[in-house]
Formats: sequence, structure tokens, C-alpha cells
Amino acid sequence: MKKLFVLFVFCAYFITTYAQSRLSGIEKPQAGSLISFNYQASGGPLENRDTLSCTIYLYEDYLWRMDDVTLIRSGKNQWKGNYRLADNCALFALSFLAGEAWNRTIDNNDENGGYVFTTLDAQGKMLPGGYLGWGTFRKPSCFHIGNYFQKFDIQDEAVEMWTTKEMEHYAANLPKFVNVYMNMVALRMGEKNRKAVDFFFQKINKEFAMTEFIYSTFENIYRFRLQEQATADSIKSIILKQYPHGFSARAQMFHQVEAMEVGEERVSKTEEFFRTYPYNKCIEDPFSRKQAYMYYNLTRPYASFLFDGKQYDKLIAALPSMNFVTLSEVFRWNIFRAYKFRLAKNDSVYPVAKALMEQMVQKRNDLSNNMEELRYTPKEAQELLDIQFYERLGIYLQLLKDLNKNDEALTWLSYYKDDVLSYADATVNQVRYEILSATGKKEQALEVLKNSVKYNTITTDMMTALREEVKPASDAEFKVYLDKLKGAALKEALYEEVKSHMTDVEIPTFELLDMDGNVVSSDSFKDKIVVIDFWANWCAPCKRAFEGMKLAVDAYANDPEVVFYFVNTMDFGMKGKPAVEKYLNNNGYSHFKVLFDTLKEGTKGYNKVFSIFSSQFNSSGIPRKVILKNGRMLYTAEGYSGSPSQLADEISYAVELIRKK
Repeated sequence: MKKLFVLFVFCAYFITTYAQSRLSGIEKPQAGSLISFNYQASGGPLENRDTLSCTIYLYEDYLWRMDDVTLIRSGKNQWKGNYRLADNCALFALSFLAGEAWNRTIDNNDENGGYVFTTLDAQGKMLPGGYLGWGTFRKPSCFHIGNYFQKFDIQDEAVEMWTTKEMEHYAANLPKFVNVYMNMVALRMGEKNRKAVDFFFQKINKEFAMTEFIYSTFENIYRFRLQEQATADSIKSIILKQYPHGFSARAQMFHQVEAMEVGEERVSKTEEFFRTYPYNKCIEDPFSRKQAYMYYNLTRPYASFLFDGKQYDKLIAALPSMNFVTLSEVFRWNIFRAYKFRLAKNDSVYPVAKALMEQMVQKRNDLSNNMEELRYTPKEAQELLDIQFYERLGIYLQLLKDLNKNDEALTWLSYYKDDVLSYADATVNQVRYEILSATGKKEQALEVLKNSVKYNTITTDMMTALREEVKPASDAEFKVYLDKLKGAALKEALYEEVKSHMTDVEIPTFELLDMDGNVVSSDSFKDKIVVIDFWANWCAPCKRAFEGMKLAVDAYANDPEVVFYFVNTMDFGMKGKPAVEKYLNNNGYSHFKVLFDTLKEGTKGYNKVFSIFSSQFNSSGIPRKVILKNGRMLYTAEGYSGSPSQLADEISYAVELIRKK
């Protein structure tokens, strides 16, 4: 086979891993072998962390994937890890992380290029993809391979050199990486270089057996990079003729269906799409698995049309072909809305909800939220799927309880494990407790109460029930009992979160109105720790948070140094007093001290005082908690986690930190 024309020839080359200041133990790694390494977190962003995780990026047969590496602490700021490389792994990179998947602190050591390594085979040679991976992975500005690097980028000439070396050693594999090769051509010769694209298209067509992937690569180049629509259309016609069931044909039909108005015709066309291009065939092909989103996008309106039209049997029959994320979305958009907003009767919703839950159980581990390359590791993807599963299961349990199907609900409770994810929602914990109590499972019900305390997601009703079970001699004794139940790690995490929201900002004197219309000046707060909850009668999260605030108010009821005010803002001012009184009295919050915000000059909004605070944290979102002392704002936080007990602890931690200060 003739070798392709290359742009430049380098006289010499070298390849090596960068010297690592915090990573050791990996030298000349061999594909298929077990790698072992040591990581020293001292001096980096992950120093003094209690837990660390490690992600490994793997380049295997010209395809990228991610995996998890288990780390074991071996000393203060010292960690060990092991991982078995695949036989075809040409390159790997290690990333050390702390925090949750959606809020990571990352150490890729950008200063010297990350923890990236190429591998060798048994004969000491670079594997197919090694040169290419080395040149492209470290050029994120051009090749966009994951988010490994934050600020590192090699020179264009280096990319060309390593791509050229790949061609010198493994030119026969070009059909697998033609898109990457053509990106390198554009990088070095300019994106609008029509002659270069024509040359390579003709050369590849002559020297290789053409594939849909090759044709598609050049069609996209001509269509989007060069804006040559006629040439792109001619290539597209070849693709559709030679590959009538390929990924290009699938994309064409998808866009046709997606553009249609929702109705019977679109439903029929959607079903034709599913028959013509089965989901399983799509995800089996490495070149088309990214198209999994098409099934999700088409199923959402399809399922809603059937559900709204009460074609429940037809919808249920379609569920087995859906993956987990699609099933989860169908549940959220249809079952959740119908149940919460009473859009349909519970007994009519129930059969569809049950069928959806049964399918989600079967597909729970399909990692269908991770079809895109280098988005999540398997562990991260599964954790996110588990979160969705528990959220949907919580709604289903509430539906079963309302329908008095407690015996069936018991079977679903077996999916809950004793971990933070399964106890994340206080409202669902309440339902679980009530189902167990109603079916005579007293010991299990008590465990739910205890674990809800342990994970800090317990309602006030559950707290009352636990107190009746424990029968403490005093409030102090019960407080000690609760504190022993709470997990140390969660308490520490919440404490650190509260500390991160501590501040020290001077606030000018302001005036509010009490329930009788009397002026209350902030000057009267002198020497007291004043907890203010900004809320509105139209704000559902604000009112849901009142349960947690009630716990906090009650905890400090006999403390003269701490005062709570619930400031109604961005509402109707004193004109909204009747609605406010009605809500508070009907829900057990009549002892709350409510103040009303006043009209801001030059506007129609009753947010004069709140605007003073919102200008400090650049947000007008509520619920918003602020804690003051002697004219200074010392704590502030926005939103509500959904856990009454966690909110009460948050306020308590902040108050005690201020008291110590």
C-alpha cells in the first residue's frame, strides 16, 4: 500500500511521559499489564482531602473511553492505585479528583502536561493509536477530547509530527481515524484549504476501501467547513445509496420526523423510525452510538401524545424498547406531572407508572446517560442513574400510598439501601415510614426514622414519631440521642458548607412592617443574632422550607439572644396579609414572626429591603437566609435542599459560629 502524502517531514522525534512531581511508580507501561502508582496530594489542590477518586482516560483502537480507578489511602496525603490495561490500550491519562461528579476539584497537573502515558507492546513498540493519541489528546483547543486539561496545549507543529508518525507506522488504520487526520490537515493548512481537502479525498478514495465513516467525514468537511453544498450533497447521495440503514440515513430520517408537528402522522412516522433503525443496532456501532439521543428526543413527544390521548396500552407496549434515561423522562414528564398537578385520576395513571417502574428496574444499569464519549466514568454515570431511579420511585410510592396499595409498596421498598442516595428526600422518607407503619413493620419503620436522622433528611412529623419511640427524659437528652445518630462525614460536610457561606458585610439600617403595620427598624436588633428568611407566598420552595425553619425556631425558642423573622418580599406587601395569615395558620406556622417588605421607590415591587441584600450577593432568588448581628451580615445562603432537618442544622451551625465569633 502506498503511503499517503504528508505535509512536513521531521528529522528526529522523541516520545516520553512528563516528569511528574506528585505521581510515581509508572515507567514504560505495557499494554495488557497491571499498572500500580502512588499519588502524593501535598502541595496541590487536593491536599488534606479525606476522600479522593481517580479517573482514567483510555485510548483503545482509536476510540476513547473513561473508567474508574480505586484509590487506597497509604498515608497522610498519600494514595495508591492499580489498574489493568486492555491489550489494545495505546495511551492513558490519570485524573485525580475530589467532590461530587457535578462539582469536581481536579488535579491534572497542567503545569507539566498532565499524567499522560503511552504504552508499549511485548516487543517494546508503540501500539496503534499511540502516536496519534499523544499528539491529539494534549491539544484540547483543537480536538476537544474530554475536559482533562484546563490550560495546557501543545504546539500545532507537535500535533502534525505525532500524526505523521502514526501514518508512518499504521497508515492502514487511517479509515479508523480519518476525521482526526483531516482535523490535523485543517490545523496546519487552514480550514478553508479546498485543494488540500480535494487531494486527500481523492487519495483516500484511491488507496482505501471506502466506508460510511470516511464518506461522512468528508461530507461534513465540504458542507460545514468549506460551505460546498453541491459537493456535500453528491457525497451524501453516495452514502444513502450504499448504506441505506447506516448512521447517515438514520440521521436524515430523524431530522425529518423531528421537524413534523406533533400528531397522529408524526406518531406513525416515529414508530417507522424505531422499526427501521432499532435502538440496539444504533448503540452496537461505535460510529453511531452518539446518535442514541435521537431515540430520547423522538420518544418524549411520542409518549406524551399517547399519554395525553389516554392510549395507555399502546404506550405500555412501547416501553420495552426504551433505555433508562428515556423511561425516566417519560415518567417525569407524564406520571409526575399527572400525579402532582392532578391532570389525571390516580387509578388511570397507576398502570402506566407501574409498567415504567418495572422497565426502569430492568434497565437501571444500562449507563444510557453515558453514550457520549468522555462525559462520565461508569461509576459517575451509575450514580446519576441511581439518583433518577430513587426520585421516580419516590413519586411511585406516594401514588401507591394514595391508592392504598401498601402491600405492593412494600415490595418496592426493598430497592432502598442504607445509603445517602436512598435517603436523600425527606418527603419520600416520610412516605416510607408511613407505609411500613401501616403494614405493621414497626422495626423497619423505626430504622427508617433512625436513618433519616443519620442522613439528615427527616421531617418534623417523623421527628415527633421518633421522640415517641425513644421517650427521652428531656429535650437535652433527645438532642444528644439525635446527634449520635447523625453520620460524622455528613455533619462535617454540612459544617464546611456553612463555613463557606459565612461573610462579614455592613448592612445599612432598614425598616419593615409587622403584621399590625407597625414599623420595625433594624436598629432594634442590637446585640441579637437575627435570622431572616426572605420568602413570598407564591414561592413553593420558600414554603416547603418552613418545615425546617420551624425546627430551627423551636430549637432556639428559649434563647433570648437569637431572633427569627420571616420577611415577605416581592409579593403584595401588607395587601397580601390575609393570604399570608391564612397559609401560616393552616400549616402550623402561626408562631412565626412575619414582617413585610415595603415598596421600593420608583418601582411597583415590594422589595425595598430585599434589594439592599440582593445587591450584596448578586441574586434575587428566594428562599434566601441571612443572619445579622449589630448591622453586619455574617451569613447568607440561597435555596432549599429539601431536607427540613438539614436546614435546621445549617441555621444552627451558622448561629453557633457567629456566637463563637
